Amino acid sequence: MEEITAAAAALSSAAFDYNRANYIFDARMRWGRFNTGYSMAMAQTSQYREDISDLTELTVTKADTYHTVGTICFFLNFELIVDGSLGVHGPAPPGWLMGLYWTNVCIAIMFLVAFTWMAMHSGARASAGAAQMRTHSVRLPIPTPRMLDMARVTANSFEKQRAQDGFRIPFAMPAGKESELDEESGKRVTISDRRMPIWYHDEVEELRKDEGGPAPSPTSVPEHFELYRGLSEEWWCYDVYSRIGILVWFSYWLTSASLYSMCHIFTELRVLWPAWTVTACFVTAHWGILRLDITSKPREGSMMCLPIEKIVPFVPVLAVFGMSIEYSILDPTPFWQGLIYTVSWICYGIQLAWAIRVYDLVAPQLRSKESPEHAGDAWSPIEWPVPPAFQQAVYLVSAPKYLELGQTCLSQEMKAAKGQKGKTAPEKKARECRSSMLPWKLFRGACITAISMWV
Repeated sequence: MEEITAAAAALSSAAFDYNRANYIFDARMRWGRFNTGYSMAMAQTSQYREDISDLTELTVTKADTYHTVGTICFFLNFELIVDGSLGVHGPAPPGWLMGLYWTNVCIAIMFLVAFTWMAMHSGARASAGAAQMRTHSVRLPIPTPRMLDMARVTANSFEKQRAQDGFRIPFAMPAGKESELDEESGKRVTISDRRMPIWYHDEVEELRKDEGGPAPSPTSVPEHFELYRGLSEEWWCYDVYSRIGILVWFSYWLTSASLYSMCHIFTELRVLWPAWTVTACFVTAHWGILRLDITSKPREGSMMCLPIEKIVPFVPVLAVFGMSIEYSILDPTPFWQGLIYTVSWICYGIQLAWAIRVYDLVAPQLRSKESPEHAGDAWSPIEWPVPPAFQQAVYLVSAPKYLELGQTCLSQEMKAAKGQKGKTAPEKKARECRSSMLPWKLFRGACITAISMWV
């Protein structure tokens, strides 16, 4: 009997020492897991703050560049209007050419004012939105002193453990399976086959009892991406149309600069061939920028189906041809006068067709399906009706709608409840608001004004 008692005492002492050593080891693991989890979450949140900075810097950098270009363009435009006054130092050019010249100059300055203002607004609004998110929403998940105290346990806490946990015999008495408390029934339900000691369940309830967020799914996306994409609704349209406005301004300005050059050469210098060579330079530049920026077809149901962008750069060629006849030694017979006016009407017709074509090119279009994302390519969500003709020329990058395979969001993992909790909780999504299409309305007004000026 004494031997049995001694053996039982030795077995109990060994089991007690074993379980106490396990408890102390798990207590260190508990503290280490808590700090490691928050350290990783803070590191990832720092990356999220960089995401906001990167996305915003793209818009702000473009806006600053457009604004700088716009400032230079104001000087160039007024140089043609003021310092390049035609008819002051010599006889005025013919009226048909002056009409082409002044209409192009005035339309150019109209789009110049529009895109400069849009660039200023997009940069300022994006900076304000990023500052609001970085100071209000995307903050480092730093644990409070109370949370640190809750994560720390002392060795004497083992004295509060249940007797069956303190004297559990390994292998012969395996620990129970991982479970959680069912709020409806009030009983504990198994959630996995892992064998976990009771103090592990205490750790879950003490450190994660307030966690009730949605369990991350394969289609989950970090909350800051959703919030930022919703916030971008307020400035993406300004960003897009400020970029398109630069192209439209350059189109009209290059035409007017070419017309001014030939007027100066013919009326003041009284030479012929320099007018052709200068015109060739402007025409080549004009044709090149249109080919670079207009990469796709315009919206469906467009009014002007002809690719006028391939023809309009050659309007100065027709004009210099007419001026060559106008200032030649040929007798001003009705035939030559009629030919000159025919050429001029062709120029006016092409410019009118180009104004209509611009309206079609810059018009937004709703898409029926989401475009695929490719690494390194510009991408915008389906909610943003970007003009299809400039899809690749506006350099637009939006926050993604899903994470790549193998990526995860630790902030969502930390908020997700254990087991069955939180699966039906709604995920935080981008706020539902319509895009600010005021830039398109302003641009549409400018396009209609340009059409009416040619009419």
